[in-house]
Amino acid sequence: MSRIVTESIDKLKDNINILDVVGSFIELSRKGSSYKACCPFHGEKTPSFIVRENRNSYKCYGCGEGGDAIDFVMKHEKLAFIEAVKVVADIVNFELEYEDRKYKPRRPIIVTKSKTKTKEKSYDLFNPSLKKDANLVDGFLKFNSLPLKYRMMLVYSAIYKFSLEQNQFEKYEYFARREVNLKHPSILKLGYIPVDKFEELTDKLIYWFGLDVLVELGVLNDEEHKVPHSFKLWYVKEGGLIVFPSFHIYQTNLVTSFMFRPTKPEQWMIDSHMKEIQMSNHDLFSSVPYGLTYDFIENKNAIKCLVEGGPDTLCNSETYNGKDFLFIGSPGTSGLREEHLYLLKGQSLRIMLDPDEAGRMATYGSVAIHCDKHKAKRFARDKEGLEALELEKKYLDLNNIKYFESNNDGYIQKCIKAGVTPEVCSWDPAYGDLNDIRKLALSGKAPFKTMEEFFEKFVSVKRFK
Repeated sequence: MSRIVTESIDKLKDNINILDVVGSFIELSRKGSSYKACCPFHGEKTPSFIVRENRNSYKCYGCGEGGDAIDFVMKHEKLAFIEAVKVVADIVNFELEYEDRKYKPRRPIIVTKSKTKTKEKSYDLFNPSLKKDANLVDGFLKFNSLPLKYRMMLVYSAIYKFSLEQNQFEKYEYFARREVNLKHPSILKLGYIPVDKFEELTDKLIYWFGLDVLVELGVLNDEEHKVPHSFKLWYVKEGGLIVFPSFHIYQTNLVTSFMFRPTKPEQWMIDSHMKEIQMSNHDLFSSVPYGLTYDFIENKNAIKCLVEGGPDTLCNSETYNGKDFLFIGSPGTSGLREEHLYLLKGQSLRIMLDPDEAGRMATYGSVAIHCDKHKAKRFARDKEGLEALELEKKYLDLNNIKYFESNNDGYIQKCIKAGVTPEVCSWDPAYGDLNDIRKLALSGKAPFKTMEEFFEKFVSVKRFK
């Protein structure tokens, strides 16, 4: 066994969202700017267990237990520190570095929420009459008197404006290297912030909005950080950040969150599959994924698709079979939540996630097998995964090993619950993801010459009801 590199654990801590971790074990409910639950560490009927996303910490005001995401897993699962680190890394999809680079660690147990009875959640439906652009000038003048969530969106909107004012050459160079369609109109809406402009951006933000609110919003590091009062993404050292903005559904000129894509990621980012970096604050506002806009929802003459990540939204033409071809770029495989799907009620959504195991589980849902003698295993709820599941269960039964199953919904189940018709696209995994397919089409080595031909002849679409 090889030791985990200490710096890798520090990087993991910088990239943890505590809601992802704690929410994998217990059911959380939002209360104001924090999340509450009945404490899992002592018996109680009134919730006193508080999780604060902006501080990445939890605290029970009944028994006094508190700490960060790793502390929670250590306490909840009764694990040593290093084992808890591995579990947390697995939950947030972070690849740890080991001193022996050839070492391949065993995959830790994958956790799922306990089976608890919860009230049926309700979400708002799309209401086109609510569209009203925010008065940005008035907002900046009244900044200090506004609720914190609107101050956050004004700060994000200022960052986005700054990103559009910079030289965009390296953004285009990055997309050219990836053979993305440089004529795609959406590229014009993406910003770019060079690393050497981080300090200028920081100074302007402090001048415009003040240091305290920027630290409170998590845009700048706090005074206890090893690089205090610097831009949150200070650790990106070369190139710059391509800015994928998400906008308010109704106040369509307000930015609610970002996906940042480093143009020259360091090796540790590549090793950790850190393709995109999020900047959002769901404590204050439940922002939507990139591409899910008022116009996306309102457009009635469109084929609407869900893909993984921002660049995949640029791989395709703007029209297909005489209709607009529109894309949501979900951060990872689970960035589109039920509350977003309800905005699309009565419509269809094509699910076009990568044809790998993670994409299959996110699309079809999964079944996890838990038993004392083995690590938990997950199986996609498609034909291939269910066949593997049956073999696993037969093995456990033959060896008299007790186990239980837990089911996790995928986009198919979530869409149906939200009144959205899921249309699952599948293709030969040998062709890779959408970026790989576009490169193949351009290379002339594939049996298809264009993306349109690929979708027409090499993709099957199955509707679920």
